[in-house]
Amino acid sequence: MKKRSERFVLGSTGCIKVGAKELFFNVKNMSVTGLLIEVKDNLQVKSEHELYTLLGGKNCDINFHVFNPDVSGMATVVSVELAQGRLIISLKFSALNFEDGFMVFKRRLPRKATQVQGRLYCHKQWYSFIGDDISLNGLSVKMAVPCPVSGGEWVTLEVPTLSLWGSARVKWSAPDDFRLGVEYISLTHN
Repeated sequence: MKKRSERFVLGSTGCIKVGAKELFFNVKNMSVTGLLIEVKDNLQVKSEHELYTLLGGKNCDINFHVFNPDVSGMATVVSVELAQGRLIISLKFSALNFEDGFMVFKRRLPRKATQVQGRLYCHKQWYSFIGDDISLNGLSVKMAVPCPVSGGEWVTLEVPTLSLWGSARVKWSAPDDFRLGVEYISLTHN
C-alpha cells in the first residue's frame, strides 16, 4: 500500500474550469499529489452527478489554478461529496505548472520532514537521492554520491514513492554534504 503524501493546510483559494463554467473554491488541504477543495458557490453545480455531466465523465482531466501559492495544471476528480450543503472535491494532479512567484526559500509555505526516494538526471547521468524535507514547491535531497550541479541548473526529477516526475531548478547546493535544494518547474503524476 502506498504511503499517503503529507498534506498542507493553506487557507488559499482557486478556480477550476468545469465545462464552460468557472467554479471558485477554498483549498482545504494540498500535497504534491493532489488537493481537496470546497466549492464556494454551489448554485452553478449542485451535485456530484451534475459535476460529472459537465465534465463529460468521471475520468476527465480538468484545469485548475490555485492563487496562492501560484500553481496551475490539470487534475482528475477522485471523489465528490456533499458536506453541509457544499461540494467537497478531491483532485489528483496530472500535471503541475509553477509560476515565477512560487518561491522555495521564502518559507511562506510549510515544509514537512518526510523521507522519499528518488533520482535526478543531470549532465547525462542519473543520481539517486533521499529527500528529507518536502514542501509543495520543492524538496531538499541528500545525494548518494557527489553530483556536479550548481544553483540555477535545470534537472529532471523522478520520485517513484510519490508517483511523480518532471523538471526542477537547483536552488542551492552543498557539495561537501552531497545535498541539494530543488524547486519544481513542472511535474507529472502517474
